[in-house]
Amino acid sequence: MRNVLISTLGDSPTVVTEALDILHDEGVKINEVILLTTVDSDAQESVRILQRHIREYYKIKTVYPKFVEYYGDIDNEYAVMDFMKLACGILRSKKERNENVYISIAGGRKTMSALMTLAVQLYGAKELFHVIVDDPEFEKKSRDLRIYLNSPEKLNYYLHPDISKIKKVKMPFIGLFPWISEIIRALKGEQIERRDVRDVLVINGLIEDNEPTDLGKMILEILEKVETLPEPCYEPKVPKKFNHHFSRELAEMARKIANKFPFICEIKTIPWREGEPKVKAKEPNIIEVYFKHRRGFNLSLQLITTAKTKGQLEAAKKEIENFIES
Repeated sequence: MRNVLISTLGDSPTVVTEALDILHDEGVKINEVILLTTVDSDAQESVRILQRHIREYYKIKTVYPKFVEYYGDIDNEYAVMDFMKLACGILRSKKERNENVYISIAGGRKTMSALMTLAVQLYGAKELFHVIVDDPEFEKKSRDLRIYLNSPEKLNYYLHPDISKIKKVKMPFIGLFPWISEIIRALKGEQIERRDVRDVLVINGLIEDNEPTDLGKMILEILEKVETLPEPCYEPKVPKKFNHHFSRELAEMARKIANKFPFICEIKTIPWREGEPKVKAKEPNIIEVYFKHRRGFNLSLQLITTAKTKGQLEAAKKEIENFIES
């Protein structure tokens, strides 16, 4: 069975290597690392350091960053929604693949840690934990590792503190995944057999007078999208350059779409066709996007998704349509 580490990440890459080291010390061999972060420049620098280091030091080839696109911080309702959809979608796909998921919430903002914990409460995990180094001076000096990029010895020193100084704090949670369908139905106002599920939603302020509260509507939107959208693709093929007169503009849009929608596996350019709709679904898993660039000319892209059913493809198409319209 494959073991996956999912870690929230901010400006300190050491929290990820500390988590890997403590898991290795416990005899857990990690096969894949997923980094959940934002487009903040410091966070992206952490990603660059970790992608190279993890592949070289641990020989783990699959290291994937997953960005909450357009947000340098999780500080508004839209960023919260995007982060929750991303986290829950990944956890759901890992559960379906029967993989062991270890989650570290030591990195990033407190909001990210709290939301990741909520995602685990919904979809479960093998383990949820926080890592702490019992050395305040070491923690302070290891904050900005960019100054050590040309010194491999110092970089390794700060990425790998003495294992005896790393504290792993396990966090309790109750996975609600077996009752997700019941929760969705209750939040939609439908009758369900399990009264205790409805009682939990009422007690937690998600339902009031048989109607979802504003918070309940937010949870419902997240769960509905996670349950209907295709699973994430972990090796997307997004060209940095297209063989096209407007190559730069196409590449820019392709990058935005790929970062926004994890269910996209490949992006290609296709000819513009007069009269075509802005977004068109082609079974079994293709979405064609025709859009006007802000400078006025017409562009088009073909998106290969992970959709396996007509319903998943339609759900993905709707998400892409909302993005293009906005």
